[in-house]
Amino acid sequence: MLRRLTIESFALVEHVELEFDKGLTVLLGETGAGKSIIIDALSMALGERASADIVRKGSKKAIVEASFVNVSASVDEILTANGLHWEYDELVVRREITSSGTSRCFVNDTPTQLPIVRELAAFMIDFHGQHDTHGLLAPKSHRDMLDRSTASSQDLRLAMRSAWEALRAAETELEHLRMRARDADADRARLIFLRDEVQSVNPELHEDESVSQELRRVESQEQIVTAAMRVRDALYAGEPSAYDLLRESKDLLHELASFDPSLENTIADLDTALIICKELAGTIAPLADTDTTSPERIEQLRQRLALLQRLNRKYGSIAQALDNLSTVKAELDTLENLEDAIIQAETAVAQAHAKAGAIAKDLHKLRKKHAAPLSASIQEGLRDMGMPSTTFEISISDQAMSPTGTDAVEFNFSSNPGEPPRQLSKVASGGELSRLMLAMKRALSTSSSFGTMVFDEIDTGISGRIARVVGEVMKAISVQQQIVCITHLPQIASLADQFVKVTKSASTDSTSVKAAIINSDEALVEVAKLLSGDAVSDVSLTGARELMNVRHRIGTK
Repeated sequence: MLRRLTIESFALVEHVELEFDKGLTVLLGETGAGKSIIIDALSMALGERASADIVRKGSKKAIVEASFVNVSASVDEILTANGLHWEYDELVVRREITSSGTSRCFVNDTPTQLPIVRELAAFMIDFHGQHDTHGLLAPKSHRDMLDRSTASSQDLRLAMRSAWEALRAAETELEHLRMRARDADADRARLIFLRDEVQSVNPELHEDESVSQELRRVESQEQIVTAAMRVRDALYAGEPSAYDLLRESKDLLHELASFDPSLENTIADLDTALIICKELAGTIAPLADTDTTSPERIEQLRQRLALLQRLNRKYGSIAQALDNLSTVKAELDTLENLEDAIIQAETAVAQAHAKAGAIAKDLHKLRKKHAAPLSASIQEGLRDMGMPSTTFEISISDQAMSPTGTDAVEFNFSSNPGEPPRQLSKVASGGELSRLMLAMKRALSTSSSFGTMVFDEIDTGISGRIARVVGEVMKAISVQQQIVCITHLPQIASLADQFVKVTKSASTDSTSVKAAIINSDEALVEVAKLLSGDAVSDVSLTGARELMNVRHRIGTK
């Protein structure tokens, strides 16, 4: 249920804050006062398209915030699925539009993508404008309306969509395998070439690095041996070597130590140097003694490195070449077993089709079961609203399987006695469509998951006694669901539980729309204006009072 609506710098609105209650709320005000702006702002907050044009002149951004309470379990599921943790009594949705046209959405102060906000809105609010009844003319909407008449239809619809998606996935896989079979010979030749290209080299992971290092070493072997011998001889094996010179220095220091005992520490350092010098020479010696690598071995390394580098250039690395080899082998295995795979895929398609068909059959039975009661309920509502001679029927015919089953659903209507029901688009007038929409809303109000309904002047084209009946229907619906309504008819406005007055004021440089909750006395004057125009008389006040005095009895029959 909508609890609060705050609007900042939206179109002609500078600032509006409204608190809503359950039941029927009516927005009152002169034609052109800006009542629809309030509804447009609410619609924008919940995901409707918006542009920089809606930002009030002189402002940097427009902000609309809508708070909801007592939301459905479906809303909780969407919040949880999208990580929008909710531990509050109110669910707050906020939309900001900047003067440059950028838009941001927030749910409970958490930045949220617009499609998620629209998904939430679908379970919280139901908008119906003065032109929205044209949606009734589209047969594709008729099936949805029929299915909303029962919760079990919704469960089956979800199961049907899941089964349909599984069927389409199975069919896609089968078609893919059949295409593979048609191109099998060409694919097999291509895959064998790719397999042999890598397999003939038979590389090991990182082999290119190790071969490159070895080749670089053997190609520089003469230089390595020469340098190693010079280092070995300089350290230990040469005449004289560093080792010999250090040992001679040690002997001389022993003679000097008899004159200066402090030199004993220096002698110890020389001992350490002698050890290090000998160990270093031992480390270098194997390089100086290495046998010369044969030219044949060098050529083998060069050819091997060339093969590995060719794989590197084609695949990016030896690791990627080996990964590709595994993939190619798997695809070859698939080709070798393609016939068996196609048989398995055909079986999977048949099973998926049977499952989807069974669900579609159950859905068809349920629709057949509920079509007649829903038709009767809608027809009763039409008769209550001054259309006693109408006939309303729901026809169900076969169609190709789709995510909604195998049923084509269409509403047929006749407003004249003796005339057979025909398609709505061919026989229903605008006023009839408005009442038909209300009759459907009343029939579906107890099973609908919407917390709030918004009606924007769908009472256009009706008046008098019928307007009162339409208001009573709306009042009855509001017992189950909150309704926010724009109307110019006193017969409807007088039935409201809550009244919002919308006014427009203008100065030389700006125009501003304001809205505020008004009390019953103020509402009495506004209803009287609907009866007589701006000049409120005692007669119009009496008429308004009479209309409003009976409003509390409506919806409790």
